[in-house]
Amino acid sequence: MSYVDTSIVVAALDIQDPRHDKVLALLEKESEKIVSEIVLAELASVVARRDEIVSSIAEKLGLNREEAIITILLYILKRFNLKLRSVEDYTRLPLLGRIYKPIAMAVELSTQVKLRTLDLLHVAYAILLKEEGEPILKLITADHDFEKARETLKKMNIDLHVIA
Repeated sequence: MSYVDTSIVVAALDIQDPRHDKVLALLEKESEKIVSEIVLAELASVVARRDEIVSSIAEKLGLNREEAIITILLYILKRFNLKLRSVEDYTRLPLLGRIYKPIAMAVELSTQVKLRTLDLLHVAYAILLKEEGEPILKLITADHDFEKARETLKKMNIDLHVIA
Protein backbone atom coordinates (compact mmCIF):
# COMPACT_ATOMS: atom_id res chain seq x y z
CA MET A 1 0.00 0.00 0.00
CA SER A 2 1.20 3.51 -0.80
CA TYR A 3 0.55 6.82 0.92
CA VAL A 4 0.01 9.34 -1.87
CA ASP A 5 0.99 12.98 -1.37
CA THR A 6 -1.16 15.76 -2.82
CA SER A 7 1.52 16.72 -5.35
CA ILE A 8 0.98 13.40 -7.16
CA VAL A 9 -2.79 13.89 -7.47
CA VAL A 10 -2.39 17.49 -8.63
CA ALA A 11 0.17 16.45 -11.27
CA ALA A 12 -2.19 13.72 -12.45
CA LEU A 13 -5.01 16.23 -12.85
CA ASP A 14 -2.92 18.88 -14.62
CA ILE A 15 -2.34 17.82 -18.23
CA GLN A 16 0.25 20.60 -18.58
CA ASP A 17 2.37 19.26 -15.72
CA PRO A 18 5.51 17.64 -17.21
CA ARG A 19 5.04 14.70 -14.80
CA HIS A 20 1.39 14.20 -15.77
CA ASP A 21 1.77 11.03 -17.84
CA LYS A 22 4.22 9.47 -15.41
CA VAL A 23 2.08 10.06 -12.30
CA LEU A 24 -1.12 9.10 -14.09
CA ALA A 25 0.44 5.77 -15.07
CA LEU A 26 1.71 5.33 -11.53
CA LEU A 27 -1.71 5.99 -10.00
CA GLU A 28 -3.32 3.54 -12.37
CA LYS A 29 -0.63 0.89 -11.74
CA GLU A 30 -0.60 1.11 -7.93
CA SER A 31 -3.42 -1.05 -6.65
CA GLU A 32 -3.75 0.14 -3.06
CA LYS A 33 -3.38 3.84 -2.37
CA ILE A 34 -4.19 5.80 0.73
CA VAL A 35 -4.57 9.53 1.36
CA SER A 36 -5.13 11.52 4.53
CA GLU A 37 -7.27 14.44 5.56
CA ILE A 38 -4.35 16.72 4.68
CA VAL A 39 -4.53 15.56 1.05
CA LEU A 40 -8.26 16.22 1.06
CA ALA A 41 -7.77 19.74 2.47
CA GLU A 42 -5.02 20.56 -0.02
CA LEU A 43 -7.09 19.25 -2.93
CA ALA A 44 -10.09 21.27 -1.75
CA SER A 45 -7.89 24.37 -1.78
CA VAL A 46 -6.65 23.62 -5.31
CA VAL A 47 -10.16 22.89 -6.60
CA ALA A 48 -11.73 25.93 -4.90
CA ARG A 49 -9.35 28.22 -6.80
CA ARG A 50 -10.61 26.86 -10.13
CA ASP A 51 -13.78 28.96 -10.20
CA GLU A 52 -14.74 28.08 -13.78
CA ILE A 53 -14.68 24.32 -13.07
CA VAL A 54 -16.51 24.61 -9.74
CA SER A 55 -19.16 26.93 -11.21
CA SER A 56 -19.68 24.70 -14.23
CA ILE A 57 -20.15 21.56 -12.14
CA ALA A 58 -22.37 23.38 -9.63
CA GLU A 59 -24.59 24.63 -12.43
CA LYS A 60 -24.78 21.30 -14.29
CA LEU A 61 -25.62 19.35 -11.14
CA GLY A 62 -27.75 21.97 -9.40
CA LEU A 63 -25.37 22.26 -6.47
CA ASN A 64 -24.02 25.12 -4.43
CA ARG A 65 -20.29 25.85 -4.50
CA GLU A 66 -19.45 23.80 -1.40
CA GLU A 67 -21.41 20.79 -2.67
CA ALA A 68 -19.68 21.07 -6.05
CA ILE A 69 -16.23 21.07 -4.40
CA ILE A 70 -17.13 18.01 -2.32
CA THR A 71 -18.47 16.30 -5.46
CA ILE A 72 -15.19 17.00 -7.27
CA LEU A 73 -13.21 15.64 -4.32
CA LEU A 74 -15.30 12.47 -4.27
CA TYR A 75 -14.75 12.09 -8.01
CA ILE A 76 -10.96 12.47 -7.59
CA LEU A 77 -10.90 9.85 -4.82
CA LYS A 78 -12.93 7.44 -6.94
CA ARG A 79 -11.11 8.21 -10.22
CA PHE A 80 -7.72 7.31 -8.76
CA ASN A 81 -9.01 4.66 -6.34
CA LEU A 82 -7.70 6.57 -3.34
CA LYS A 83 -8.79 5.43 0.12
CA LEU A 84 -9.27 8.26 2.57
CA ARG A 85 -8.03 7.41 6.05
CA SER A 86 -7.90 9.50 9.19
CA VAL A 87 -6.25 9.28 12.55
CA GLU A 88 -8.89 9.62 15.22
CA ASP A 89 -6.76 9.81 18.31
CA TYR A 90 -5.29 12.43 20.56
CA THR A 91 -2.16 12.37 22.64
CA ARG A 92 -0.55 14.53 25.28
CA LEU A 93 2.53 16.63 24.74
CA PRO A 94 4.47 17.92 27.74
CA LEU A 95 3.31 21.40 28.75
CA LEU A 96 0.89 21.58 25.80
CA GLY A 97 -1.67 19.00 26.89
CA ARG A 98 -4.10 17.11 24.66
CA ILE A 99 -3.32 17.46 20.94
CA TYR A 100 -4.54 15.73 17.77
CA LYS A 101 -2.07 12.92 17.17
CA PRO A 102 -0.88 13.95 13.65
CA ILE A 103 -0.13 17.45 14.94
CA ALA A 104 1.74 16.05 17.95
CA MET A 105 3.74 13.72 15.69
CA ALA A 106 4.56 16.65 13.37
CA VAL A 107 5.78 18.68 16.35
CA GLU A 108 7.98 15.79 17.44
CA LEU A 109 9.29 15.18 13.90
CA SER A 110 10.05 18.86 13.37
CA THR A 111 13.17 18.54 15.51
CA GLN A 112 14.54 15.81 13.19
CA VAL A 113 13.05 16.56 9.78
CA LYS A 114 13.23 20.11 8.46
CA LEU A 115 10.14 20.14 6.23
CA ARG A 116 7.42 22.67 5.58
CA THR A 117 4.35 22.20 7.76
CA LEU A 118 2.07 20.35 5.35
CA ASP A 119 4.88 18.06 4.16
CA LEU A 120 5.71 17.31 7.79
CA LEU A 121 2.06 16.45 8.39
CA HIS A 122 2.08 14.04 5.42
CA VAL A 123 5.06 12.23 6.94
CA ALA A 124 3.32 12.15 10.33
CA TYR A 125 0.14 10.73 8.78
CA ALA A 126 2.02 8.04 6.86
CA ILE A 127 3.82 6.94 10.03
CA LEU A 128 0.73 7.05 12.25
CA LEU A 129 -1.48 5.23 9.74
CA LYS A 130 1.18 2.53 9.47
CA GLU A 131 1.33 2.29 13.28
CA GLU A 132 -2.47 1.91 13.28
CA GLY A 133 -2.20 -1.13 11.01
CA GLU A 134 -2.38 0.24 7.47
CA PRO A 135 0.22 -1.72 5.47
CA ILE A 136 1.95 1.38 4.08
CA LEU A 137 5.15 0.42 2.28
CA LYS A 138 5.89 3.68 0.50
CA LEU A 139 5.17 7.36 0.39
CA ILE A 140 4.84 8.69 -3.15
CA THR A 141 5.38 12.39 -3.85
CA ALA A 142 6.48 14.78 -6.57
CA ASP A 143 8.05 17.08 -3.98
CA HIS A 144 11.84 16.74 -3.67
CA ASP A 145 11.79 18.32 -0.19
CA PHE A 146 10.56 15.00 1.16
CA GLU A 147 14.13 13.72 0.71
CA LYS A 148 14.74 15.32 4.11
CA ALA A 149 12.43 12.68 5.62
CA ARG A 150 13.88 9.66 3.81
CA GLU A 151 15.78 8.28 6.83
CA THR A 152 12.90 8.89 9.23
CA LEU A 153 10.53 7.04 6.89
CA LYS A 154 13.07 4.26 6.36
CA LYS A 155 13.13 3.61 10.13
CA MET A 156 9.41 2.88 9.82
CA ASN A 157 9.97 0.62 6.80
CA ILE A 158 8.36 3.16 4.49
CA ASP A 159 10.19 3.75 1.20
CA LEU A 160 10.17 7.22 -0.28
CA HIS A 161 9.41 7.49 -4.01
CA VAL A 162 9.93 10.96 -5.47
CA ILE A 163 8.58 11.29 -9.00
CA ALA A 164 10.61 13.77 -11.01
